[in-house]
Amino acid sequence: MDEIFLIEIRLGTTKWRIKETISAIAKKFRLELFVEKHPHVTLFGPLSLNEGISCDQLLDTIGEVVSRYEPIPFLIDGWEKREGMHGSVIAFLVQPSDALKSLTKAISEVLTPISYSYNVWDAFPDKKWFHVTIVNRLDPIEAEEIFSVIKKSNDMLPYIDRTQMDFFEIKPGKKLAMKSREIIWPVTLEETGLRITVMQGEKILAEYGLCEKRWISRGYRHTSKSWQNSLSLFRKRTGSELTMKKQELADDIFLISDLHLGHANIIRYCSRPFLVSDVAEMDRILINNWNFAISPQSRVFYLGDLRYGEQALGTKEYRQKLNGKITFIRGNHDDGELGAVPSSTLNYKKLRFLLVHDPADIPPDFDGWTIHGHHHNNDLRHFPFINFVDRRINVSAEVIRYVPVGLNEICTLIQSRQSSGNNHPIFLRDPIVD
Repeated sequence: MDEIFLIEIRLGTTKWRIKETISAIAKKFRLELFVEKHPHVTLFGPLSLNEGISCDQLLDTIGEVVSRYEPIPFLIDGWEKREGMHGSVIAFLVQPSDALKSLTKAISEVLTPISYSYNVWDAFPDKKWFHVTIVNRLDPIEAEEIFSVIKKSNDMLPYIDRTQMDFFEIKPGKKLAMKSREIIWPVTLEETGLRITVMQGEKILAEYGLCEKRWISRGYRHTSKSWQNSLSLFRKRTGSELTMKKQELADDIFLISDLHLGHANIIRYCSRPFLVSDVAEMDRILINNWNFAISPQSRVFYLGDLRYGEQALGTKEYRQKLNGKITFIRGNHDDGELGAVPSSTLNYKKLRFLLVHDPADIPPDFDGWTIHGHHHNNDLRHFPFINFVDRRINVSAEVIRYVPVGLNEICTLIQSRQSSGNNHPIFLRDPIVD
């Protein structure tokens, strides 16, 4: 078994959410023996090396290819069932970016001459099924029955407010409540591969850091300082961690929602690129992003849920750290100390906006655009950054890259789409996967 290798991208920020969904499916259908323990996207393999090819040569060959790539984005969106080499497979469907397609093809081209792949599709990378396995080795008839139930459960699932974080709060050393593990949540999550993992048997041989541009031989756990460094480099490359003052328009108005300062569990639940063990780092970055984007004289609307949890600082203490002339819209976790209002309306560039925390509170007769928070990135299909059909804008921190967004930017996007007739939603601000 140690002579079998696999080249993969292990899930990073979405790992907790995906594993919770896998656990719910396994429990519901008693499939614990068939689950994928380490969720990943396979790039090549499983494979064995040709005679005379060493592990060092394998790593050198892979490293020469992957060094040309930045972190690899992709979208995990829904589920799919297919027949595999050893039975049926139920998996999360991955919508690949051009970068993921290109990387897979490049790895195939260099590894095919020096290895034997046991995956027949490695010879046809243009036809590759990009997925994250949930369960495999299933009887086809059983798999079809399970898959039909999973799809139906999503259609019939009553709406449960998943932003009520106290319901999902994890205490140190304790598991998530079983009743929540039994729920099979629909999945639409953005992920970015920060490392290329080379497995040798059941162990990691090495990982190539796409931000660090080098092989990493330790610190594989997503609780390590090494992983924290990878996340920091990633945030800076993607603009989720600002390092200098942004240029702002004199008449712009800024918006953001749901920072959840002081709330460690939000890192897991909303797939934030921080360590759950270092909530202070998250707070520092979010506050710095705010102040790099917003000057003391800027007009700001904050759409609710500033802080959360016993470990968080007081509301007024956080307010003192934030630039701007802020109007607070009341969120479901706010304590009322900052004079928050239920909602607000404004006109900007010939468009009318309602600002409210929860879009469920939109008056039925309002015919303008609604800017809201509350849903984070938990239901991007219904509450993306911009929903052009329902005229909703989600400014939850995760959706807008943890940096306050200007109303000028929002209006430019709306007016550009209106002139082109394109009503396709924008899932996230500055999307890295179209």
